[in-house]
Amino acid sequence: MKERVFRTALAGLTIAGVLVLAVTAFQNGITDPDTWWHLATGRYIVESGTIPHHDVFSWTAAGQPWVTHEWLAEVFFYLGYLAGGFWGVLSLLLLLAALLLVCYWKLLSDGNPSFPVAVLSLLVVGEMLFPFLEIRPQVVSCLLFVVFLYVLHLYSEKKDCLLVLAPLSALWANSHGSFFLGPALMVLFFLCGLVKTGNGKITSRRLEPGRLKKLSFVLVLCLAAAVLNPHGAKLLLYPFVTVGDPQMTDSIQEWLSPDFHNPYCLLFLAYFLATFLILIFTTRRIRLFDLLLFLLFGTAAFIYGRFIAYALLVNGLIWCRYFQPQLQCRLKLDKLKTALIPALVFLYGYVLWVKAPPQTPIDHRFADGDRFPVEALEHLKAHPLQGKMLNDYGWGGYLIWNRPEEKVFIDGRADVYLKKVFHDYRQITRLKPEAAALLEEYRVDYILMPADAPLVQALKLSPRWASFYADETTAILVKKEGI
Repeated sequence: MKERVFRTALAGLTIAGVLVLAVTAFQNGITDPDTWWHLATGRYIVESGTIPHHDVFSWTAAGQPWVTHEWLAEVFFYLGYLAGGFWGVLSLLLLLAALLLVCYWKLLSDGNPSFPVAVLSLLVVGEMLFPFLEIRPQVVSCLLFVVFLYVLHLYSEKKDCLLVLAPLSALWANSHGSFFLGPALMVLFFLCGLVKTGNGKITSRRLEPGRLKKLSFVLVLCLAAAVLNPHGAKLLLYPFVTVGDPQMTDSIQEWLSPDFHNPYCLLFLAYFLATFLILIFTTRRIRLFDLLLFLLFGTAAFIYGRFIAYALLVNGLIWCRYFQPQLQCRLKLDKLKTALIPALVFLYGYVLWVKAPPQTPIDHRFADGDRFPVEALEHLKAHPLQGKMLNDYGWGGYLIWNRPEEKVFIDGRADVYLKKVFHDYRQITRLKPEAAALLEEYRVDYILMPADAPLVQALKLSPRWASFYADETTAILVKKEGI
Protein backbone atom coordinates (compact mmCIF):
# COMPACT_ATOMS: atom_id res chain seq x y z
CA MET A 1 0.00 0.00 0.00
CA LYS A 2 1.35 3.43 -0.92
CA GLU A 3 2.42 5.45 2.08
CA ARG A 4 0.27 8.48 1.25
CA VAL A 5 -2.86 6.37 0.77
CA PHE A 6 -2.20 4.49 3.99
CA ARG A 7 -1.75 7.67 6.00
CA THR A 8 -4.94 9.20 4.63
CA ALA A 9 -6.86 5.99 5.32
CA LEU A 10 -5.47 5.69 8.85
CA ALA A 11 -6.37 9.29 9.70
CA GLY A 12 -9.87 8.72 8.31
CA LEU A 13 -10.30 5.53 10.32
CA THR A 14 -9.06 7.27 13.45
CA ILE A 15 -11.80 9.85 13.00
CA ALA A 16 -14.30 7.07 12.30
CA GLY A 17 -13.26 5.34 15.54
CA VAL A 18 -14.08 8.48 17.55
CA LEU A 19 -17.48 8.69 15.83
CA VAL A 20 -18.19 5.03 16.57
CA LEU A 21 -17.42 5.70 20.23
CA ALA A 22 -19.82 8.65 20.16
CA VAL A 23 -22.58 6.43 18.75
CA THR A 24 -22.14 3.76 21.42
CA ALA A 25 -22.57 6.41 24.13
CA PHE A 26 -26.29 6.44 23.35
CA GLN A 27 -26.79 2.71 23.67
CA ASN A 28 -28.84 3.22 26.86
CA GLY A 29 -30.45 6.44 25.76
CA ILE A 30 -29.70 10.12 26.34
CA THR A 31 -27.56 10.76 29.39
CA ASP A 32 -26.90 14.50 29.22
CA PRO A 33 -29.62 16.33 31.21
CA ASP A 34 -29.35 19.46 29.06
CA THR A 35 -30.05 17.68 25.76
CA TRP A 36 -33.75 17.54 26.62
CA TRP A 37 -34.33 21.26 27.10
CA HIS A 38 -32.23 22.08 24.02
CA LEU A 39 -34.58 19.89 21.99
CA ALA A 40 -37.60 21.40 23.72
CA THR A 41 -36.39 24.90 22.86
CA GLY A 42 -35.97 23.90 19.22
CA ARG A 43 -39.48 22.44 19.27
CA TYR A 44 -40.93 25.63 20.73
CA ILE A 45 -39.21 27.83 18.13
CA VAL A 46 -40.25 25.63 15.19
CA GLU A 47 -43.85 25.21 16.35
CA SER A 48 -44.41 28.83 17.42
CA GLY A 49 -42.33 30.45 14.69
CA THR A 50 -40.79 32.78 17.28
CA ILE A 51 -37.58 32.94 19.29
CA PRO A 52 -38.50 33.40 22.96
CA HIS A 53 -36.99 36.29 24.88
CA HIS A 54 -38.69 35.34 28.14
CA ASP A 55 -39.02 32.06 30.00
CA VAL A 56 -41.80 29.80 28.71
CA PHE A 57 -41.00 26.51 30.47
CA SER A 58 -41.24 27.17 34.22
CA TRP A 59 -43.86 28.47 36.63
CA THR A 60 -41.29 30.09 38.94
CA ALA A 61 -39.54 32.31 36.36
CA ALA A 62 -42.35 32.69 33.82
CA GLY A 63 -41.87 35.94 31.92
CA GLN A 64 -38.32 36.48 33.18
CA PRO A 65 -35.76 37.50 30.52
CA TRP A 66 -34.15 34.56 28.74
CA VAL A 67 -31.18 35.02 26.40
CA THR A 68 -31.68 32.19 23.89
CA HIS A 69 -28.09 32.33 22.70
CA GLU A 70 -28.13 28.76 21.34
CA TRP A 71 -31.36 29.01 19.37
CA LEU A 72 -29.94 28.21 15.93
CA ALA A 73 -28.24 24.96 16.97
CA GLU A 74 -31.36 23.97 18.92
CA VAL A 75 -33.55 24.48 15.86
CA PHE A 76 -31.26 22.33 13.72
CA PHE A 77 -31.22 19.54 16.30
CA TYR A 78 -35.01 19.56 16.47
CA LEU A 79 -35.32 19.61 12.68
CA GLY A 80 -33.00 16.61 12.66
CA TYR A 81 -35.42 14.89 15.02
CA LEU A 82 -38.39 15.71 12.78
CA ALA A 83 -36.51 14.40 9.77
CA GLY A 84 -35.24 11.14 11.21
CA GLY A 85 -36.19 10.56 14.84
CA PHE A 86 -33.31 9.85 17.17
CA TRP A 87 -30.98 8.89 14.33
CA GLY A 88 -31.77 12.17 12.62
CA VAL A 89 -30.47 14.04 15.67
CA LEU A 90 -27.54 11.67 16.05
CA SER A 91 -26.60 12.06 12.39
CA LEU A 92 -26.39 15.82 12.85
CA LEU A 93 -24.15 15.34 15.89
CA LEU A 94 -21.92 12.93 13.96
CA LEU A 95 -21.68 15.36 11.04
CA LEU A 96 -20.58 18.18 13.36
CA ALA A 97 -18.12 15.89 15.15
CA ALA A 98 -16.71 14.66 11.82
CA LEU A 99 -16.23 18.24 10.59
CA LEU A 100 -14.53 19.08 13.90
CA LEU A 101 -12.10 16.16 13.62
CA VAL A 102 -11.38 16.67 9.92
CA CYS A 103 -10.59 20.36 10.49
CA TYR A 104 -8.50 19.40 13.50
CA TRP A 105 -6.55 16.90 11.41
CA LYS A 106 -5.89 19.59 8.80
CA LEU A 107 -4.54 21.81 11.58
CA LEU A 108 -2.42 19.03 13.10
CA SER A 109 -0.96 17.79 9.84
CA ASP A 110 -0.08 21.18 8.38
CA GLY A 111 3.60 21.99 8.61
CA ASN A 112 4.99 18.49 8.01
CA PRO A 113 4.87 17.11 11.58
CA SER A 114 5.78 13.54 12.51
CA PHE A 115 2.94 11.43 11.12
CA PRO A 116 2.86 8.98 14.08
CA VAL A 117 2.67 11.92 16.51
CA ALA A 118 -0.03 13.66 14.46
CA VAL A 119 -2.27 10.60 14.18
CA LEU A 120 -1.68 9.73 17.84
CA SER A 121 -2.65 13.28 18.83
CA LEU A 122 -5.80 13.01 16.73
CA LEU A 123 -6.65 9.71 18.42
CA VAL A 124 -5.92 10.84 21.98
CA VAL A 125 -7.68 14.18 21.72
CA GLY A 126 -10.60 12.68 19.81
CA GLU A 127 -11.12 9.98 22.44
CA MET A 128 -10.76 12.45 25.32
CA LEU A 129 -13.32 14.74 23.68
CA PHE A 130 -15.80 11.88 24.12
CA PRO A 131 -17.66 13.48 27.11
CA PHE A 132 -18.19 16.65 25.07
CA LEU A 133 -19.62 14.93 21.97
CA GLU A 134 -23.19 15.17 23.22
CA ILE A 135 -26.38 16.40 21.57
CA ARG A 136 -25.65 19.94 22.65
CA PRO A 137 -24.62 23.17 20.89
CA GLN A 138 -21.16 23.02 22.48
CA VAL A 139 -20.09 20.73 19.60
CA VAL A 140 -20.57 23.68 17.24
CA SER A 141 -18.39 25.78 19.53
CA CYS A 142 -15.52 23.25 19.47
CA LEU A 143 -15.75 23.04 15.68
CA LEU A 144 -15.58 26.82 15.20
CA PHE A 145 -12.77 27.10 17.74
CA VAL A 146 -10.66 24.76 15.59
CA VAL A 147 -11.63 26.60 12.40
CA PHE A 148 -10.53 29.93 13.89
CA LEU A 149 -7.21 28.39 14.94
CA TYR A 150 -6.70 26.95 11.46
CA VAL A 151 -7.50 30.21 9.65
CA LEU A 152 -5.13 32.14 11.93
CA HIS A 153 -2.45 29.51 11.32
CA LEU A 154 -2.88 29.92 7.57
CA TYR A 155 -2.64 33.69 7.98
CA SER A 156 0.66 33.30 9.80
CA GLU A 157 1.85 31.29 6.78
CA LYS A 158 0.68 34.12 4.48
CA LYS A 159 -2.36 32.24 3.22
CA ASP A 160 -5.15 34.74 3.65
CA CYS A 161 -8.75 33.63 4.20
CA LEU A 162 -9.51 35.84 7.20
CA LEU A 163 -12.79 37.18 5.84
CA VAL A 164 -14.47 33.80 6.35
CA LEU A 165 -14.27 34.44 10.10
CA ALA A 166 -16.92 37.18 9.99
CA PRO A 167 -19.88 34.99 8.90
CA LEU A 168 -18.57 32.22 11.15
CA SER A 169 -18.71 34.67 14.06
CA ALA A 170 -22.39 35.28 13.33
CA LEU A 171 -22.98 31.53 13.21
CA TRP A 172 -21.12 31.05 16.49
CA ALA A 173 -22.99 33.86 18.26
CA ASN A 174 -26.33 32.27 17.35
CA SER A 175 -25.24 28.77 18.33
CA HIS A 176 -23.34 28.96 21.63
CA GLY A 177 -22.42 31.44 24.34
CA SER A 178 -18.69 30.80 23.95
CA PHE A 179 -18.62 32.83 20.71
CA PHE A 180 -16.31 35.36 22.43
CA LEU A 181 -13.48 32.82 22.09
CA GLY A 182 -13.25 33.58 18.37
CA PRO A 183 -12.46 37.30 18.78
CA ALA A 184 -10.32 36.42 21.81
CA LEU A 185 -8.11 34.20 19.64
CA MET A 186 -7.81 37.01 17.12
CA VAL A 187 -6.82 39.54 19.79
CA LEU A 188 -4.19 37.15 21.15
CA PHE A 189 -2.85 36.53 17.64
CA PHE A 190 -2.77 40.30 17.01
CA LEU A 191 -0.82 41.00 20.23
CA CYS A 192 1.70 38.30 19.40
CA GLY A 193 2.01 39.85 15.94
CA LEU A 194 3.23 43.05 17.56
CA VAL A 195 6.19 41.28 19.17
CA LYS A 196 9.47 40.28 17.59
CA THR A 197 11.77 38.15 19.72
CA GLY A 198 15.49 37.46 19.35
CA ASN A 199 17.29 34.14 19.42
CA GLY A 200 15.87 32.79 22.70
CA LYS A 201 13.65 29.79 23.32
CA ILE A 202 10.46 31.78 22.63
CA THR A 203 9.96 33.13 19.15
CA SER A 204 7.47 35.56 17.70
CA ARG A 205 7.39 37.08 14.25
CA ARG A 206 6.13 40.63 13.92
CA LEU A 207 3.39 40.96 11.33
CA GLU A 208 3.72 43.61 8.65
CA PRO A 209 1.64 46.80 9.24
CA GLY A 210 -0.68 45.95 6.36
CA ARG A 211 -1.38 42.48 7.74
CA LEU A 212 -1.99 43.84 11.22
CA LYS A 213 -4.36 46.39 9.76
CA LYS A 214 -6.35 43.71 7.94
CA LEU A 215 -6.45 41.55 11.07
CA SER A 216 -7.85 44.51 13.03
CA PHE A 217 -10.44 45.17 10.33
CA VAL A 218 -11.62 41.54 10.32
CA LEU A 219 -11.74 41.53 14.13
CA VAL A 220 -14.12 44.51 14.00
CA LEU A 221 -16.17 42.69 11.36
CA CYS A 222 -16.37 39.61 13.60
CA LEU A 223 -17.62 41.66 16.55
CA ALA A 224 -20.17 43.37 14.32
CA ALA A 225 -21.26 39.99 12.94
CA ALA A 226 -21.73 38.67 16.49
CA VAL A 227 -24.32 41.38 17.06
CA LEU A 228 -26.45 39.83 14.30
CA ASN A 229 -28.54 37.76 16.69
CA PRO A 230 -32.03 38.03 18.20
CA HIS A 231 -30.66 39.84 21.27
CA GLY A 232 -28.36 42.31 19.50
CA ALA A 233 -25.47 43.89 21.39
CA LYS A 234 -26.85 42.57 24.67
CA LEU A 235 -25.42 39.16 23.80
CA LEU A 236 -21.85 40.52 23.84
CA LEU A 237 -22.03 40.94 27.62
CA TYR A 238 -23.97 37.75 28.34
CA PRO A 239 -21.00 35.31 28.66
CA PHE A 240 -19.20 37.58 31.12
CA VAL A 241 -22.29 38.21 33.25
CA THR A 242 -22.87 34.45 33.43
CA VAL A 243 -19.28 33.55 34.29
CA GLY A 244 -19.17 36.30 36.88
CA ASP A 245 -22.12 34.98 38.89
CA PRO A 246 -20.86 32.92 41.88
CA GLN A 247 -24.09 30.92 42.06
CA MET A 248 -23.27 29.34 38.70
CA THR A 249 -19.56 28.89 39.22
CA ASP A 250 -20.05 27.39 42.69
CA SER A 251 -22.96 25.06 41.93
CA ILE A 252 -23.16 23.98 38.28
CA GLN A 253 -21.07 20.90 37.55
CA GLU A 254 -19.48 22.11 34.31
CA TRP A 255 -18.50 25.42 35.91
CA LEU A 256 -16.68 23.73 38.80
CA SER A 257 -12.97 23.00 38.81
CA PRO A 258 -12.08 19.46 37.67
CA ASP A 259 -12.27 16.79 40.35
CA PHE A 260 -8.92 15.03 40.14
CA HIS A 261 -10.28 12.04 42.06
CA ASN A 262 -12.24 11.40 38.87
CA PRO A 263 -10.28 9.11 36.48
CA TYR A 264 -11.09 11.25 33.44
CA CYS A 265 -9.88 14.45 35.09
CA LEU A 266 -6.77 12.64 36.32
CA LEU A 267 -6.10 11.53 32.72
CA PHE A 268 -6.47 15.13 31.54
CA LEU A 269 -4.00 16.24 34.21
CA ALA A 270 -1.48 13.63 33.05
CA TYR A 271 -1.91 14.73 29.42
CA PHE A 272 -1.50 18.39 30.37
CA LEU A 273 1.68 17.69 32.36
CA ALA A 274 3.11 15.60 29.51
CA THR A 275 2.47 18.53 27.16
CA PHE A 276 4.20 20.84 29.62
CA LEU A 277 7.26 18.56 29.61
CA ILE A 278 7.32 18.60 25.81
CA LEU A 279 7.50 22.40 25.86
CA ILE A 280 10.36 22.25 28.36
CA PHE A 281 12.48 19.67 26.56
CA THR A 282 11.72 20.41 22.92
CA THR A 283 14.70 21.44 20.83
CA ARG A 284 12.44 23.60 18.67
CA ARG A 285 11.79 27.26 19.29
CA ILE A 286 8.34 27.78 20.76
CA ARG A 287 6.02 30.25 19.13
CA LEU A 288 4.70 32.82 21.59
CA PHE A 289 1.14 32.34 20.33
CA ASP A 290 1.28 28.58 20.98
CA LEU A 291 2.73 29.07 24.46
CA LEU A 292 0.02 31.57 25.42
CA LEU A 293 -2.69 29.28 24.06
CA PHE A 294 -1.35 26.46 26.22
CA LEU A 295 -1.16 28.61 29.36
CA LEU A 296 -4.47 30.44 28.95
CA PHE A 297 -6.66 27.47 28.05
CA GLY A 298 -4.88 25.21 30.52
CA THR A 299 -5.59 27.74 33.27
CA ALA A 300 -9.21 28.07 32.15
CA ALA A 301 -9.63 24.29 32.20
CA PHE A 302 -8.29 24.04 35.76
CA ILE A 303 -10.72 26.73 36.91
CA TYR A 304 -13.79 25.69 34.91
CA GLY A 305 -14.12 22.07 33.81
CA ARG A 306 -16.10 23.01 30.70
CA PHE A 307 -12.91 24.45 29.14
CA ILE A 308 -11.18 21.07 29.17
CA ALA A 309 -12.35 20.48 25.58
CA TYR A 310 -10.53 23.59 24.32
CA ALA A 311 -7.41 22.81 26.36
CA LEU A 312 -7.33 19.31 24.84
CA LEU A 313 -7.46 20.75 21.32
CA VAL A 314 -4.59 23.12 22.12
CA ASN A 315 -2.49 20.38 23.77
CA GLY A 316 -2.77 18.10 20.75
CA LEU A 317 -1.52 20.94 18.58
CA ILE A 318 1.47 21.44 20.89
CA TRP A 319 2.40 17.76 20.57
CA CYS A 320 2.39 17.93 16.78
CA ARG A 321 4.49 21.06 16.61
CA TYR A 322 7.07 20.38 19.28
CA PHE A 323 7.37 16.62 19.77
CA GLN A 324 9.53 15.19 17.02
CA PRO A 325 10.91 11.82 18.15
CA GLN A 326 13.85 10.41 16.20
CA LEU A 327 13.03 6.79 15.38
CA GLN A 328 16.25 4.83 15.08
CA CYS A 329 14.87 1.73 13.43
CA ARG A 330 12.58 1.33 10.49
CA LEU A 331 10.57 -1.85 10.20
CA LYS A 332 8.97 -3.12 7.06
CA LEU A 333 5.31 -3.13 7.94
CA ASP A 334 3.73 -3.37 4.49
CA LYS A 335 1.80 -6.53 5.35
CA LEU A 336 0.67 -5.08 8.67
CA LYS A 337 -0.48 -1.90 6.94
CA THR A 338 -2.44 -3.92 4.41
CA ALA A 339 -4.21 -5.86 7.16
CA LEU A 340 -4.79 -2.92 9.51
CA ILE A 341 -7.37 -1.10 7.41
CA PRO A 342 -9.83 -4.00 6.93
CA ALA A 343 -9.28 -5.06 10.55
CA LEU A 344 -10.37 -1.63 11.81
CA VAL A 345 -13.35 -1.57 9.45
CA PHE A 346 -14.43 -4.99 10.75
CA LEU A 347 -13.95 -3.89 14.37
CA TYR A 348 -16.04 -0.74 13.90
CA GLY A 349 -18.76 -2.71 12.15
CA TYR A 350 -18.88 -5.26 14.96
CA VAL A 351 -19.03 -2.55 17.67
CA LEU A 352 -21.88 -0.78 15.87
CA TRP A 353 -23.77 -4.04 15.40
CA VAL A 354 -23.49 -4.83 19.12
CA LYS A 355 -23.78 -1.40 20.73
CA ALA A 356 -25.50 0.96 18.30
CA PRO A 357 -28.70 2.47 19.75
CA PRO A 358 -32.01 1.69 18.04
CA GLN A 359 -34.05 4.04 15.89
CA THR A 360 -36.52 5.16 18.50
CA PRO A 361 -38.69 8.13 19.42
CA ILE A 362 -36.96 10.47 21.84
CA ASP A 363 -39.35 10.15 24.75
CA HIS A 364 -39.19 9.51 28.49
CA ARG A 365 -38.26 5.86 27.92
CA PHE A 366 -35.11 6.70 25.94
CA ALA A 367 -33.07 7.40 29.07
CA ASP A 368 -31.26 5.51 31.79
CA GLY A 369 -33.80 4.61 34.47
CA ASP A 370 -31.08 4.86 37.12
CA ARG A 371 -30.44 8.51 36.26
CA PHE A 372 -33.84 9.82 35.17
CA PRO A 373 -37.39 9.32 36.54
CA VAL A 374 -38.44 7.01 33.71
CA GLU A 375 -40.85 4.81 35.70
CA ALA A 376 -42.15 7.78 37.66
CA LEU A 377 -43.15 9.57 34.45
CA GLU A 378 -44.90 6.42 33.28
CA HIS A 379 -46.87 6.46 36.53
CA LEU A 380 -47.69 10.16 36.20
CA LYS A 381 -49.04 9.63 32.70
CA ALA A 382 -51.52 7.11 34.11
CA HIS A 383 -52.16 9.05 37.36
CA PRO A 384 -51.56 12.75 36.61
CA LEU A 385 -51.10 15.29 39.37
CA GLN A 386 -52.21 18.90 39.29
CA GLY A 387 -50.58 21.88 40.92
CA LYS A 388 -47.13 23.35 41.35
CA MET A 389 -44.22 20.91 41.12
CA LEU A 390 -40.80 21.14 42.75
CA ASN A 391 -38.42 19.04 40.68
CA ASP A 392 -34.75 18.12 40.73
CA TYR A 393 -32.51 20.58 38.85
CA GLY A 394 -30.99 17.88 36.65
CA TRP A 395 -34.42 16.52 35.71
CA GLY A 396 -35.91 19.83 34.61
CA GLY A 397 -35.02 19.51 30.93
CA TYR A 398 -36.18 15.88 30.86
CA LEU A 399 -39.57 16.98 32.22
CA ILE A 400 -39.85 19.93 29.84
CA TRP A 401 -39.43 17.66 26.81
CA ASN A 402 -41.46 14.70 28.04
CA ARG A 403 -44.16 16.46 30.05
CA PRO A 404 -44.67 19.79 28.28
CA GLU A 405 -48.15 20.26 29.73
CA GLU A 406 -46.63 20.82 33.19
CA LYS A 407 -44.35 23.73 34.03
CA VAL A 408 -41.17 22.97 35.96
CA PHE A 409 -39.75 24.64 39.06
CA ILE A 410 -36.23 24.76 37.62
CA ASP A 411 -34.10 23.26 34.84
CA GLY A 412 -30.62 23.43 33.36
CA ARG A 413 -31.03 27.01 32.08
CA ALA A 414 -29.52 28.30 35.32
CA ASP A 415 -29.09 31.85 34.00
CA VAL A 416 -32.90 32.24 33.78
CA TYR A 417 -33.28 31.53 37.50
CA LEU A 418 -30.32 33.43 38.95
CA LYS A 419 -32.22 36.42 40.32
CA LYS A 420 -34.08 34.43 42.97
CA VAL A 421 -35.25 30.94 42.09
CA PHE A 422 -31.83 29.30 41.84
CA HIS A 423 -30.84 30.57 45.29
CA ASP A 424 -34.15 29.47 46.80
CA TYR A 425 -33.89 26.03 45.18
CA ARG A 426 -30.48 25.54 46.75
CA GLN A 427 -31.78 26.62 50.15
CA ILE A 428 -34.70 24.19 49.93
CA THR A 429 -32.77 21.16 48.67
CA ARG A 430 -29.92 21.72 51.12
CA LEU A 431 -32.40 21.83 54.03
CA LYS A 432 -31.37 25.29 55.15
CA PRO A 433 -33.36 26.80 58.06
CA GLU A 434 -35.59 28.73 55.65
CA ALA A 435 -36.45 25.66 53.54
CA ALA A 436 -39.89 25.09 55.08
CA ALA A 437 -40.83 28.76 54.73
CA LEU A 438 -39.75 28.75 51.08
CA LEU A 439 -41.89 25.69 50.33
CA GLU A 440 -44.84 27.61 51.75
CA GLU A 441 -43.90 30.78 49.89
CA TYR A 442 -43.84 28.95 46.56
CA ARG A 443 -46.97 26.96 47.52
CA VAL A 444 -45.46 23.74 46.20
CA ASP A 445 -48.11 21.02 45.77
CA TYR A 446 -45.88 18.05 45.02
CA ILE A 447 -42.22 17.13 44.82
CA LEU A 448 -40.49 14.97 42.21
CA MET A 449 -36.94 14.29 43.35
CA PRO A 450 -34.34 11.50 43.57
CA ALA A 451 -35.38 8.89 46.12
CA ASP A 452 -32.24 9.46 48.20
CA ALA A 453 -32.42 13.27 48.18
CA PRO A 454 -32.13 14.79 51.68
CA LEU A 455 -35.30 16.81 51.08
CA VAL A 456 -37.26 13.63 50.36
CA GLN A 457 -35.96 11.94 53.50
CA ALA A 458 -36.84 14.98 55.60
CA LEU A 459 -40.36 15.41 54.22
CA LYS A 460 -41.14 11.74 54.74
CA LEU A 461 -40.99 12.56 58.46
CA SER A 462 -43.33 15.51 58.09
CA PRO A 463 -47.05 14.98 58.84
CA ARG A 464 -47.90 17.44 56.07
CA TRP A 465 -46.49 15.32 53.24
CA ALA A 466 -47.48 11.90 51.93
CA SER A 467 -45.81 9.49 49.53
CA PHE A 468 -47.53 9.31 46.15
CA TYR A 469 -44.98 7.20 44.29
CA ALA A 470 -41.59 5.66 44.99
CA ASP A 471 -39.04 3.46 43.24
CA GLU A 472 -35.28 3.06 43.55
CA THR A 473 -34.65 6.21 41.53
CA THR A 474 -37.54 8.57 42.18
CA ALA A 475 -39.86 9.67 44.94
CA ILE A 476 -43.01 11.76 44.48
CA LEU A 477 -44.40 13.40 47.62
CA VAL A 478 -47.69 15.27 47.75
CA LYS A 479 -48.76 17.88 50.25
CA LYS A 480 -51.60 16.31 52.20
CA GLU A 481 -53.92 19.23 51.66
CA GLY A 482 -53.69 18.42 47.93
CA ILE A 483 -54.62 14.73 48.16
